[in-house]
Amino acid sequence: MIDEQHPVSLVVEGKYKIINKIGEGSFGKIFLGENIYTGEKIAIKIEFSSESSVLRNEAKIYKYLDRCDGIPKMRTFGIEGKFNYMVIDLLGESLESMRVRCGGKVERKKVLDIGVQMIENIERLHNLGIIHRDIKPENFLFNVENTSLKIIDFGLARRYLNEKGEHIKEEHGRKLTGTARYVSINVHNGITPSRRDDMESILYILIYLLNGELPWQNLKKNGRNENIKIKKESDGYDLVKEEMKRIRRLEYRGKPDYNKSKEFLKSLKEK
Repeated sequence: MIDEQHPVSLVVEGKYKIINKIGEGSFGKIFLGENIYTGEKIAIKIEFSSESSVLRNEAKIYKYLDRCDGIPKMRTFGIEGKFNYMVIDLLGESLESMRVRCGGKVERKKVLDIGVQMIENIERLHNLGIIHRDIKPENFLFNVENTSLKIIDFGLARRYLNEKGEHIKEEHGRKLTGTARYVSINVHNGITPSRRDDMESILYILIYLLNGELPWQNLKKNGRNENIKIKKESDGYDLVKEEMKRIRRLEYRGKPDYNKSKEFLKSLKEK
């Protein structure tokens, strides 16, 4: 059984054997696992159980996105002792791992190809009424065959359309949602995230992969988020400057022109 000293049992639901830890984040741990009947390798995500369970929210999103391309399949979600667990497809390396493997920077053509795939992934989510709200390199992973890019970690994701198809209301004065390094200026300003903010975050990832760092990394902790915002407002963005301007002009409820964004990135490959 699960306990505090050993936060996973050897076998989950009688068929998923836990092998070893492969990752850890602020919301829990991720383990490599194996189906003891088929030998198939899978991933098992574990968190402490609570009323405000991030993993429970993530499981609901995975269930809602079932059969959506670009999303790993969730096998099951459950509770054991003081822990929640979720079993999903095992994927390959993340964009962050790829960047490190490439020596800290990624070749321009590869970055642009990745950008197109990220936009395709986020477009599928948005078309199903979901915004991700935590777009960062660690949340995009290649499949095990390294042939396509997947998006993961829906703990902060939510529906931006209600059951009537109405857009959620714009609110101000909110705390920052997501990862400060990659969130949009609107999110820095305390505005409710919407589709435009996921798109702006993708552009920051492209800059990061291409240059190996972002201009606002390693800022002092005092007033760090505000200083990051100021730096984002002043930076020229070189490669994606025009696209950044276009995304930032979107209204709160505005639908991004995904095709235009993809064509923009493809056009840069010819320059």
